[in-house]
Amino acid sequence: MRRLPVVLAAVFLLTFPAYAGDLTRAIRSKLSAGDLRTGEALAEDWKAAHGEDAEYLDGLGWLARGAQLLGQQDKAMDYVRELRRRIPSDSTENLVALGAAIEVEGRVILLRHGRGAALLFYDRELAKVRDTALRSRIGKNISLIALEGSPAPEIDFRDALGPATRALADLRGQPVLLFFWAHWCGDCRAQAPAIARLVAKHGPKGLAVVAPTRLYGTGKDDKDASPAEERAHIAEVLKASYTGFESIPVPIDEAAMVRYGASATPTLVLVDKKGIVRLYTPTRMSETELERWIETLIAE
Repeated sequence: MRRLPVVLAAVFLLTFPAYAGDLTRAIRSKLSAGDLRTGEALAEDWKAAHGEDAEYLDGLGWLARGAQLLGQQDKAMDYVRELRRRIPSDSTENLVALGAAIEVEGRVILLRHGRGAALLFYDRELAKVRDTALRSRIGKNISLIALEGSPAPEIDFRDALGPATRALADLRGQPVLLFFWAHWCGDCRAQAPAIARLVAKHGPKGLAVVAPTRLYGTGKDDKDASPAEERAHIAEVLKASYTGFESIPVPIDEAAMVRYGASATPTLVLVDKKGIVRLYTPTRMSETELERWIETLIAE
């Protein structure tokens, strides 16, 4: 648990949606400098000019994050309550802002009441929502609290590309790197060459790599795609942009993406020879740091 606050802070600031608009970009910039008041003023100005639109609600989500990060837990909960009033369920278009409210409330509960209370809260929220992206985001927060030190949840390999693998349990006795990715993800492409080099170097020493993904409903050029069309596109992306992944199984498993909380891609998970999760990182990692972890697990 000692590394948890650092991880949470990194996730707050690094998993910033690429599609964010002008207000959220401006608020995030101010929060990075610890300037919550200017962020609040920016949101107030936006509301006066544009009303309580989706951009404004996303901005409130960032203010809730910022207040929580800066130690202003009461103010963070004020923003959470405001968002909850405006976004009563996951049936609306404002899922990013709703996710922020759930995330922040759980982290305030973690600080005030401990791990058990936070996990109970997130479990209850997970049972309420149906949207896959929001469920994955809640799963990420559960994983940040509870996944390290726990047995790695199983992955369904029945729908998979690449080499045949039946179960994670079949890899027991080897350290396993799980690389959760998406076919449209630029950060995943950027991380992939390091993964390929580590496979080439440490695969002969026992390292196994699995690259789970899911269907997002989009294919080439972000156009809507049927499941069959998207699977074909994933195979094309692997061939074109993931050199060195030929020996890596790629299960297409939405439930695993939710269970491991892969709302941010890439998400990296290291599992030791006994099947216990030793590292959970819902962000990119440097090749140097990742290799240190892998070498430690190989040596055990």
